Amino acid sequence: MSIELIFYTQVASIIGFIVALFVLYRVLVSQKDATIQLLKEKIDFVENKLSHAENQNPDALAKSLSDRVNNLNNEIERLSRDKEKNQKLIDEKEGELERIKEDAGELSRQISNAHELMSEYFCPYCKALMEQRSYHSESVEHGGREIDIDHEFISFECGLTLHDGEQSSACKNT
Repeated sequence: MSIELIFYTQVASIIGFIVALFVLYRVLVSQKDATIQLLKEKIDFVENKLSHAENQNPDALAKSLSDRVNNLNNEIERLSRDKEKNQKLIDEKEGELERIKEDAGELSRQISNAHELMSEYFCPYCKALMEQRSYHSESVEHGGREIDIDHEFISFECGLTLHDGEQSSACKNT
């Protein structure tokens, strides 16, 4: 073997190694770009869900119902000016207004029920969230009979703890 053949073989090996290295680099970069694009799409999806959820909260629904009531009142007032021609339309709008008022009343009842149901999950003093609620059973003997006693433990983020409804440590925020 001649020295020239060895030299050209080594040069070809080095060039092949560099080409393989660049191909591998391009593959990794394209995978990274695809991952970034996927994450951007996920962020857009989550932002869309968040904006949709914000538009569906009770305050937005109540405001929407209030706006509809105002619009219908304005339309009824405008139509009542020409009452003879538009009596049927006025009756329809008044019926629609009554249904919306009933919906608004139902929404108010549901919101007050939700507040009542959720009140037990918040500190009665500072409204901090409930951290833990657990139940423990204890068996005791009384008068020759074994009795099971259930104990309840509740703790809130503010430090308030209750054992069987009795306060064992105070709320730190009051």
